[in-house]
Amino acid sequence: MSSQNYLKQTLIGTALVIATLLALSLVPEFDVGSFHFKKINILADILVKPKTVEETVPDTVAVVKPLYADTCKQGVVCVEDYTTDTTGLDLFFAALEKAQSRPVRIAWFGDSYVEGDILLQPLRDTLQALFGGSGVGFVPVTSEVAGFRQTITHTYKGWTTYEIVGKHEKEIPLGPAGYTGIPLEGNYVSYKAVKYARLNRLPSIKFFYGQSLNSSIKYYLNDSAYTQVLENGEGLHKLSIAQAVNSFKVEAQPSDKLAVYGASFESATGVILDNFSMRGNSGIGLSLVGEKMLHNFDSIHHYDLVILSYGLNVANEKSKTYDWYVRSMNPTIAMIRKAFPNSAILIVGCSDRADKIDGEMKSMPSVKRLVNEQRKM
Repeated sequence: MSSQNYLKQTLIGTALVIATLLALSLVPEFDVGSFHFKKINILADILVKPKTVEETVPDTVAVVKPLYADTCKQGVVCVEDYTTDTTGLDLFFAALEKAQSRPVRIAWFGDSYVEGDILLQPLRDTLQALFGGSGVGFVPVTSEVAGFRQTITHTYKGWTTYEIVGKHEKEIPLGPAGYTGIPLEGNYVSYKAVKYARLNRLPSIKFFYGQSLNSSIKYYLNDSAYTQVLENGEGLHKLSIAQAVNSFKVEAQPSDKLAVYGASFESATGVILDNFSMRGNSGIGLSLVGEKMLHNFDSIHHYDLVILSYGLNVANEKSKTYDWYVRSMNPTIAMIRKAFPNSAILIVGCSDRADKIDGEMKSMPSVKRLVNEQRKM
């Protein structure tokens, strides 16, 4: 049996590949339609690269008063206060002092960075351990992350969903979390507690719905069934159930005249953290929920702290300026301030995002630019 030596062909093939990559490294980045050619540099790992301006210039920090800078690393201001008298979070701190006698609610509006409670559950659990409280807070009637959320078992069927990022219509108001469910034949939504500390019971239940005309629901507390005629009219309505249970299930009368928003599971005292995240939302989409809906929700379900956490869906490697984002978000932030007049408001800067630059994983330069633009908000 004879064998052929392919060493020569292998060397030639390898040389051709190297030559091709070296030639391509001379080609600048370009776009053709939706195709983006990224610059190639096969020598990136061995070349000594000078630092870019982006890496040597610090953040353009506005003149602000630091809050509790001693709790942060030296040279880092974790919270920048833009109020004239350094009272930006006083309303929230004052509420925490009363956490043993009333609920202290936090509304966290964000994108996929916090979806499914992947970041917020450790924060929620820590705050509840320190200041008291239990329960997962508000959960919309439908959610694309219900399948992997660990903090509550959430299942549903038979709903037409309207949402900020997706199908929405002017005639159908979106709920506070940006979702609205219209019940179809055979619908249900089910919530079950999970086996984690402070989440192993649904402490009490508040069921929120909007427009309703001669509608009714059948709900189950564990295995006990109840029928409830809903309040007629537009706006925002709440059904309160002051009973701790392991599961809560709703079957709504099919109707295009009933809009269901979701349910909140919370203790009567302590910290409650509501996760209002939506994948793909830049924050601008909150305007679709609107000041009226958010203000009405705050009137019957008051928040002591409102957090806006966006940016990852805005940052990209091509953007050199984010002035457009500031212009678009400023009206949204103004709306939030009007909708929650007695709440402290905190904007969380865009989190880090990696990009492969000259063969190395580095922070995307545009993230720093975006954070500086967020300060202008």
